Amino acid sequence: MQSKSKSRVALFVSFILHLIVGIVGFFFWPTQHFIPDQGAINAVLMKVEQPKTKRRNRPKRPQVRRQKTTVQTNQPSLKILTSNAPATERGVVSAAEPTQFSLGPLNLGDNVGLSTGSVVPQAMPQMERVITNPIKKTDPEERPKSRLVKFIERQEGPQRIIYCVDLSSSMVGLKPRKLRKILTIMTNSLEFLESHDQFNVCTFSEEVQFYQPNFLPVSDVDIADTIAHLESAKPVKSSRYSDKDMLEALQETRNRGPTIVVLFSDGILTSGIPDLKAIAQHTTTDTRIFTMAIDMAEDFPGAVLLGMLATRSEGEFWLVGR
Repeated sequence: MQSKSKSRVALFVSFILHLIVGIVGFFFWPTQHFIPDQGAINAVLMKVEQPKTKRRNRPKRPQVRRQKTTVQTNQPSLKILTSNAPATERGVVSAAEPTQFSLGPLNLGDNVGLSTGSVVPQAMPQMERVITNPIKKTDPEERPKSRLVKFIERQEGPQRIIYCVDLSSSMVGLKPRKLRKILTIMTNSLEFLESHDQFNVCTFSEEVQFYQPNFLPVSDVDIADTIAHLESAKPVKSSRYSDKDMLEALQETRNRGPTIVVLFSDGILTSGIPDLKAIAQHTTTDTRIFTMAIDMAEDFPGAVLLGMLATRSEGEFWLVGR
């Protein structure tokens, strides 16, 4: 019983304390006014200037000039007029003075008319001969020059040129139009040779063959025959184990003493691994080698060898189409 009375007292005391705290809190608790959060935006108004438009003056209309069309003939062009009109810029020539007619006294009783004996014409002034469009000779238009032609023209003095074409088995896969392009470059250079130059053609496949035993002079007949010979050149599949390569062809051409060798090849050697010492033996500055290739990359082994031959002989390497 005593414990129950203590608990009741404790509960009552707790109730009284909570009540007092609640009353005090109601009257003395600080009041706060909650203002809704509003974000502030700081804005600056600026006037955007319009971009200035650059004034562009319209181009002046070109003065229209009257083009004179003339017809060239073997006869001199004359424009003659006998009248009182003055001379003009078109070359019209007029008489210096009008023609005078002497009329005698007229008898009105007779038939009115001019008597054949009364008209005495004065001497006509001498006409002036004017040629308005003299014939002028114009130089023929210069044909475009290939890189090969420009290389040959840079060499001083008479030249002995051998055009060396690779027709071995490795060239069978080359497209005919690309081979035709190379042969066209060679035949075109023949037409630019000077009268004191000499030339010959060499092809190599199973054997190294020359078109003529000696150098040919520059003449219309020899150039035409050589062009026909080059146009008929085609690569042939060899029946032998290995064909002649470009180093063997250069050895044969060097024995004939050329000053320029124009070599077209794929650069593939039948001997296998290229010997750099052998390449040095086939190149001298006495014979400049102009090497040509087509349808290959610049880092292809054959292109690298052709470039070495041209560099060591102070020649030039042309990768056509690059």
